[in-house]
Amino acid sequence: MKCQKCNCTNTKVTDTRPSSDGESIRRRRKCVRCGHRFSTVEVYGKMELIVIKRNGSEENFDPEKIMQGLQRAVREDENHEQKIEMLMQEILQLVLEQRLKKISSRNIALIVMEKLKQADAIAYLRFASVHKNFHEAHEFEQEFKNLEK
Repeated sequence: MKCQKCNCTNTKVTDTRPSSDGESIRRRRKCVRCGHRFSTVEVYGKMELIVIKRNGSEENFDPEKIMQGLQRAVREDENHEQKIEMLMQEILQLVLEQRLKKISSRNIALIVMEKLKQADAIAYLRFASVHKNFHEAHEFEQEFKNLEK
């Protein structure tokens, strides 16, 4: 994203907020060079993609659900806005590259977990503990050991 004042391409996201309808994301940015602050709005391309839930029901793909999961997983990181933005772009690209009409929520979760595993081990464990449905402490411990390998 270019700064509107000096055209520098090195900007920092200072705040990220999804719209109420989940169709776009508003970002506050600051130019690293001149300090100018500005807002951008990102709109997801419409995808004709159906998600098959665990219980077998189907619903339209909603990128906002991925965004919310990432926000919960990465919440403690000091650079969380940039990390979430980068991860979100990579995840959406991987989902779209599959060129499917239907995808299981489990497959989406696996894509998210793989990206989190590469980017942030703690965020990965937070996300995995929910999506792998850990019931016992030893399950969490085993996942941690697998991550160390």
